[in-house]
Formats: sequence, structure tokens, C-alpha cells
Amino acid sequence: MKYFVIVARAEDDSVLILSDSDGWTLPSFTPDTTDARVVEHINAEMRGQLGFEIWTLKCAAQGDDGDCRWRVFIAVARETGAAPPPHARWVGQAEVLSAEFAEPVIREAIAGWFTERGSSSERRAPWEAIGWHDSACDWIRAQIAAHGTDASAPIRQQRAWGLSCTMRVSAATGAVYFKATPSFMAHEGRIMRAVAVRCPQLLPPPLAVDSERGWLLMPDYGDEMLHECPDIARWEDALRLFAQTQVEQAAHTRHWLSLDCPDRGLGRMVELIDPLIASCSRMLTGGSNGLSESEVGDLRSLSMPLKLMCARLAQFGVPHSLVHGDLGGNILIRGDGYTFFDWTDVCISHPFFDMATVSGAYFDESVLKDNPNAETRLRDAYLRPWAKFEPMERLIETFEASRPLGALHQAMTYMWILTNIAADARPELEGGLLHWIRNLLRLCGQSQYDNFGGAIALKVGK
Repeated sequence: MKYFVIVARAEDDSVLILSDSDGWTLPSFTPDTTDARVVEHINAEMRGQLGFEIWTLKCAAQGDDGDCRWRVFIAVARETGAAPPPHARWVGQAEVLSAEFAEPVIREAIAGWFTERGSSSERRAPWEAIGWHDSACDWIRAQIAAHGTDASAPIRQQRAWGLSCTMRVSAATGAVYFKATPSFMAHEGRIMRAVAVRCPQLLPPPLAVDSERGWLLMPDYGDEMLHECPDIARWEDALRLFAQTQVEQAAHTRHWLSLDCPDRGLGRMVELIDPLIASCSRMLTGGSNGLSESEVGDLRSLSMPLKLMCARLAQFGVPHSLVHGDLGGNILIRGDGYTFFDWTDVCISHPFFDMATVSGAYFDESVLKDNPNAETRLRDAYLRPWAKFEPMERLIETFEASRPLGALHQAMTYMWILTNIAADARPELEGGLLHWIRNLLRLCGQSQYDNFGGAIALKVGK
């Protein structure tokens, strides 16, 4: 993997190019970390190569030339008047587009950047705009000062991709973390602040929230991830705690909806089944890993069975409640307790859908490989707090009925995301949609949905 970085200068929109034996090129390097969301190492590498600080705005292009995979990132110099290093210079649009580049993809990426600069789109992430980071840093410093402390080191950017921009700042009282989300996820800070008040067992309060801009400032929650913990008792404890909270909040769904928490209940899910199937049949076909014709046919055949599954699940006594939406990989161990973070996918829906991401979190890494009955133990730990609504036997039946719909819920979340972000940010997330659609097909196959649907039709028909 090779990274190229288009470094722009805010004051005149020029970009930095370097001389090369085969023509002109961009600053580049071979990264140790190839997660396209992570940009801290890109900024550090450019600081070493160029002698000045940058903000990375986004990954603008990626591909494979046969011998090597590559990515092109867009960045901007943090200070005005940044001097170029030897064998490099700042050039304007006309000159750069007429220059001979050693790699043809570079001119295309730069041309795309200039075109983008001259247009606007509501779906583009705010942090792709030059000047945005300066405003965010001013807000961060003001909020830290309001808590009686100051930054003790420069603010460092950690991630930048279609769904968030995160930064870290060292303060006298410890590390502080900033997160920005796109406008369609701006409810996260408001929800987290409410969770910290109503459910303090789940989350310490954020330091500051600007819901209008989707900005959130958080204390250091630690780094001991539950999904890396081999002690199954901690998993059981965390799931029991979360389920107890969902039981408590089931009576307060109107409150959460009043905070702009999305409504993704079973009724809404039924309405979205056909649009989801149609969109996936268009978006996810083709390519080496796309849906096959057979898979598309299987997916289309699920329209009525999935609606009937929703009807059956609604007949059990478990009420809708607060759903985290991405639970499995977002639980931190905090002493004897836990911190449940990253609430961008929060909604009101069937609570058992949260278990869809838990199984993926631990089976992928085989963290609990020494516990052959791990799946049953975690299921039962989560279900026991719901005994006020149904006996355990019925809860297990409800859980099994929810499993295909949990995958459907995840697919619908990914579709919600994909329809709200810019086209060039979608490749990072389309794989997630494909994963959950295939999971849905697998779970429906295991459920023998043809017979299942017929039984439901009789029951609903009465």
C-alpha cells in the first residue's frame, strides 16, 4: 500500500508538488497502518517530510495499479505561508493540471479536488472544508477553559472519514477527546448527554455538546475494550447491565424520541423492507465480491417473509426501548463497571436487535474460544432482566425470532448512512451493508422462512 497526499495551501488554493526523476509527484509514503479512517500517522509523516503541520481532510481516491494498492488523501497546511521543502513548490490550478506527473492517478485526483472546491454538497462531511478545523479547535479550547484548564500540547487529529472526525488534546487534567459527526448524526451528543443523566451506569457525562454542529467533547474513557477481554463473566455482567437499563427505559421511549432519537420500530421496518431490497439489488451487484444473481433472487424473495417475521416478533411481550445500534465493539471496561460509547446509531426499536453486533464482536476474534457455550451464556445473561415481560422459555423464542431481523436492522442502518453521505465516502461503508445482507440471507435460510411465513399468515389472518 502506498499513500499519496495532496497538500493544499488555504490562502491561495495552491497545492504542493515535488520533483521526481520521472516528472512531478506528491508527498508519499508506505504506511504501517492501512485503515483509511486513521490519519494521525499521515499527519506525523507529513510533519517529518515537509516540516510543517497539516490537517487531513479525507481519503479522496484509492485503487490498484496491478503491482501496488494506493490511496490519495487531501490535506491542508495548518499555518499560513508554509514554506515548501527542497525540491518542492506550491503551484496553482492551471500549472498543476498541465504538469507531467510520474503517476497518472495524481493529476486525476488533483483535478477532482479543484472541481470539488468549486462546488458544494450537503452530503459532504463538514471537516472536508478548509478552515473547519480552526473553528473546531477554537471551540475545543474554549470548552476546556470553561472547565478550568488549558491544553498542554497541540491538538492532534486522529481520524477523518465519512462518519466522523476525531481529535485528541492533552490537558492538565488528562486527555480530552473531540468528535464531530455529519448533520444526520448530530443527535449523538444530545443522546449521550441524556444517557449520562438518566442512565449514569452506562456513560460518564460528556464535557461539552454542540448539537447544532454535531460536536462532542469527552473525557478519556480509557482503552480496555470488552471485546478483547477473555473473561466471559465480564461480558455477562455488561450485557446484564445494558439489558436492565433497556428494561427501565422501555417506559420512556417518547422522551428519547423527543431528543430526535430515530424511530426504527417494527412498523417502520416493515415500510423500509421493499426499498431496502430494491436499493441493495442495484448497489451491491457486480464486482468480485458483489451479490450474485442467485443472492439477489433470494433477497427479493424475502419481502413478504420478512414482513411476517416483523409481525410475529411484535406479538411477543417485549416492548420497544432504547437501542444502541452498534453495541458489540463499543463497550469499555471501567473498573468494576463499563462505559458504553459511540451512540451514532442509537434509535428506538426492538431491544434484542442490539445482540446482533455482540456475536460478531466476540466470534470474529475468538476471544471467548475457551468457552464452548459462550453464545448461550451471553444470550441468557442478556435475557434474564426481561423476565418481567415474558418467562425465560418465551424470551428465548423471542430472541430466536429477532435474529434475522437484527441483521435486517443493521442493513437498514447502513442504508441510512449510505444515502446521507457523499458518493466518494461510500466505498468505506458498502462492505458493511454487504456483510449484513449476507448475514440476513444466512439467518433466513437457517430459519426456513417459507414454512415460518405460512404459519404467521394464518395467525395474522385471524
